[in-house]
Amino acid sequence: MYTILDPNLNVCGVLDLNGKGCKFYDDLRSVKIADDQGKIWSDTLQISVPYGYRETEYMTQGYHLLKQADDGFFYCFRITEWEDDAIGSTHVKTVQAVNLLAWDLTHKIVQPKTFSAANSQTAFEHILQQSGWEIGNNDFFGGVKSLEFSAGNNAQYWLDQLTSQFSVEIRAYVQVYNGKIVRKLVDIVEELGESLGYRVEYSYDLLGLTRTGSDQEMYTKLFVYGGTNSKNEVVTIASVNNGREYIVDEDANDLYNNGGPYLEGYVVNDQILNPSGLLDWGKEQLEKFNHPKYNYNVDVAYLGFRPNLGDHFQVVDFSMQPELTIAARVIQLDESEANPTNNKVILGEFIEIVAVTPSDIWELRSKASQAYQEAQKAKSYKIEYFTPDGTDFADDTEKRIIIRVYYGTEEITSQISNDKFVWQKINSDGSHDTAWENSHIGIGNIITVGSEVANSTIRCQVDDGLSDPIIFATEEDATYFATLQMDPPDGWDDFTKGVAQYAQVDDVHGDIYWSQGYTGPKNGDAVSSYLITRTDLTGAIKDRMWAINGGHGAHFGIEYVDGQMWIWSYYRDNNNKWHIVKYKYQANKILKWGDSSIVDLLSVNEELRTNLDVQNGYVLFVGGKADPTFYVCKKSDVLNHIYKPVYTAKGSDINYFGTEQTYQSACLDFPYVYFTSGSSTGEDQRCLYCFDIRSKSLVYRIVYTLDKGTIEEINNHNEPETISYYYDSNGKKWLIQGFAFGNEDVESNQRTNQLFRIDEHKRGGGT
Repeated sequence: MYTILDPNLNVCGVLDLNGKGCKFYDDLRSVKIADDQGKIWSDTLQISVPYGYRETEYMTQGYHLLKQADDGFFYCFRITEWEDDAIGSTHVKTVQAVNLLAWDLTHKIVQPKTFSAANSQTAFEHILQQSGWEIGNNDFFGGVKSLEFSAGNNAQYWLDQLTSQFSVEIRAYVQVYNGKIVRKLVDIVEELGESLGYRVEYSYDLLGLTRTGSDQEMYTKLFVYGGTNSKNEVVTIASVNNGREYIVDEDANDLYNNGGPYLEGYVVNDQILNPSGLLDWGKEQLEKFNHPKYNYNVDVAYLGFRPNLGDHFQVVDFSMQPELTIAARVIQLDESEANPTNNKVILGEFIEIVAVTPSDIWELRSKASQAYQEAQKAKSYKIEYFTPDGTDFADDTEKRIIIRVYYGTEEITSQISNDKFVWQKINSDGSHDTAWENSHIGIGNIITVGSEVANSTIRCQVDDGLSDPIIFATEEDATYFATLQMDPPDGWDDFTKGVAQYAQVDDVHGDIYWSQGYTGPKNGDAVSSYLITRTDLTGAIKDRMWAINGGHGAHFGIEYVDGQMWIWSYYRDNNNKWHIVKYKYQANKILKWGDSSIVDLLSVNEELRTNLDVQNGYVLFVGGKADPTFYVCKKSDVLNHIYKPVYTAKGSDINYFGTEQTYQSACLDFPYVYFTSGSSTGEDQRCLYCFDIRSKSLVYRIVYTLDKGTIEEINNHNEPETISYYYDSNGKKWLIQGFAFGNEDVESNQRTNQLFRIDEHKRGGGT
């Protein structure tokens, strides 16, 4: 079914195969995220309708078609071409349409501007401004780039450029509320789709498969050129590559060219004017050209599942010699509702997989013991550097260098104390800068540098001495703390009995603040609201307030200032757009958007669950659940209405698998982020994670089994909702783990909400 929208995006008709209204024929939506040249985005629609219906008149200039796809998103297409055909005695109208984003950006000129260090958020926001489109989810952080937006190009041109330069994938869709489009959103992700373990096999799922090899575009020496700078000179990499305008791959030349003269080629990107950025781009291109290319054409016959764009497959043909086993992704989907035989799944970005046949197994077994011994001998430290602020150290901005340390394949950064990281600065003449090195003794695995390190080499060595993590805790370290009062105080009505989503302890004033989702009579037509209940440190109720349309209370922060408790949270406005706010806790207050006690700090493009680290001056935002993204901003920036994450990480960085686990809540005690996961029934593990946001390193994980005698299940419901912390009057830190349990009365659906206090230990026996 397709919904027809007029030029003002109001509903004016429906195309439906099953209803009594206007039918449609030969519809085909084709959406693409890549081709053999790299990342690209296009989303088009073709559809035909017969004469004789009111809706036929709407198949013309200015009108739109709205379609909900199998992925659950709504996509809006603007009609760009229309033609009338007579097929025998039947007249039909056929239209071509493009995703509304492409139409809008094609008709929007981007203002010239130069960025010395733009991340993906900044770059895409620049081209989307005043277009009516906004960034939805942006879970991609690939460093920063120097960008120059020249005059005379439209926003669609720059969308193509940024998609390629940042090597991202996008999804352009609309949000629909009460039958109207309320937001137009662009998601920016490193990779769409999922890897669900599907296998496509010749003679079962494939009509045909062709493998073609070619070395016509194989180069082992690549000259790299950029655009023309203000001096009318072509930018090269010579200034950052020891005077050479080219890069080479010795290993590839030996392997594929028998060590002969380099196979020379050149690449040009006229949008890059920064030599360092050009060198990084050139290295990426050399990886694409330093080997023979194999192209695969795969015709998919029938699949017993519905893939989405970006999903991963394995394609096998055991009859081909040598046997073909490749990993591939869906890079294009062609979908037709009226004629499903036109559905097509186009696979690309092929990676060859080594196929192990039975004849190989005995040889592998015979070598296993020897290989294991050699691997153990070879096991040593491996240091991984990354620079989230870019690598152009010659400019005036400070940049962080962050170290991750591996022992073999195990990441052990959290097990190394700060004094074991030995930083070195080697000048261009080979001498050591001992003053700089002495000033960085004991600083740990993260340093901040500026232009003083330009034209020098920075190294980090790690002294031996592995031990337990710097901080750690176990389930045995938990003790009972409080239970939220389960009976309403005298005179109370509208009492909430559901799960406590979150809790924060104010030890100084003897209070606990608990949040619960609220759907009672005060909610009205709000999308989602929550209740905050204030109790004493045992859970006995003092008072409460309501945050109408403020989300469901999964995270919040507290800050006591000048005799007043402030709540930091995310909040919906009256147009269902998200904001980051702080507001006063006021007993019995029914808080609604527009109330004078709400301080609007930020407007954001997604539901960013919020936590406040008062002690260290940071704010934690968490977006998404399947692979949550953690953003850390300075509190001072947020108070000045600036959203500028200084650290980001994803759950998958520390081996959190959100498709198999149920994300619950998080908190920040910089540099440590804590978050919990686990469903109410125990179908997935109930876990507490602690990781270092700076190096994206897992510090420790607790898998709750509820059999240690400290946290005990009540009636087959055990949801690890809350994770927070507080410091007591002695400066001792306590983690607060909250569980929503069932009820001792098996007939009651009221939840028993309990908090447990965890004594976190430091290496050496301290707490």
